[in-house]
Amino acid sequence: MLTAPCAQAEPGLADEAESPIVAAGASEISLRSGQLVGGESGHDWQVRAEANYAYTSWWRVGAAAAWQSTAGNAALTGLAIENVFDFIPSRRWPVHFGAYAEYERNMSEGPDHFEFRLLLQRQRGPLDLRFNITSERETGDHSDNRWEFGYAAQGSYRVTPSLRLGVQGFGDTGFDDQLGDVDDYAHYWGPIAQVRLANVRDRQLSLRAGYLFGSGHADADGQARMQLEWSFGGDDDD
Repeated sequence: MLTAPCAQAEPGLADEAESPIVAAGASEISLRSGQLVGGESGHDWQVRAEANYAYTSWWRVGAAAAWQSTAGNAALTGLAIENVFDFIPSRRWPVHFGAYAEYERNMSEGPDHFEFRLLLQRQRGPLDLRFNITSERETGDHSDNRWEFGYAAQGSYRVTPSLRLGVQGFGDTGFDDQLGDVDDYAHYWGPIAQVRLANVRDRQLSLRAGYLFGSGHADADGQARMQLEWSFGGDDDD
């Protein structure tokens, strides 16, 4: 999702499968990272630092900074403002819906980006299923006016009060004028584990790690991922 060609081509890395759940007064600080393994882009990485706060029961706003290393050259690549909107009536439906909107300012050469997502989540007991339909478009001088589409998915199961195991996946599906076969684009899928490191009152510290395997037209054999998250006043079952 960042600005360099490698980052645009390879889905995932410092991305996540967003939840539509918004709890008024809850806040979160997170640090996400991903590194490509093997292939022509091996050792390239992305890091994203993010902080957000829910002002109401249906709206959460956040700010983020992203760094990237391509061919050994590391730099700050983007600053972003993001919003999550909880479609409150759908909380009673079998699938919970929400929306995500982000504007990213390109800190290197190239156009800025808009990103929009439709968020879907199904929670039943210890099972948590998430699916995001993503769309992105460049804006500004010399931008590509096409919309690019993709997805982010996650399924996890609470094994113990402090441990979740699951599967995560990210992929591209093409541009609005060039939607083709799934195998024509990059996809990464693999196992993840999330461990709650500390839980004091309404404050939680958790660590998520995983390895996703590349398929389709992926530039790498896989990607190693890690996320550190510190939340305040949120759902302790995240």
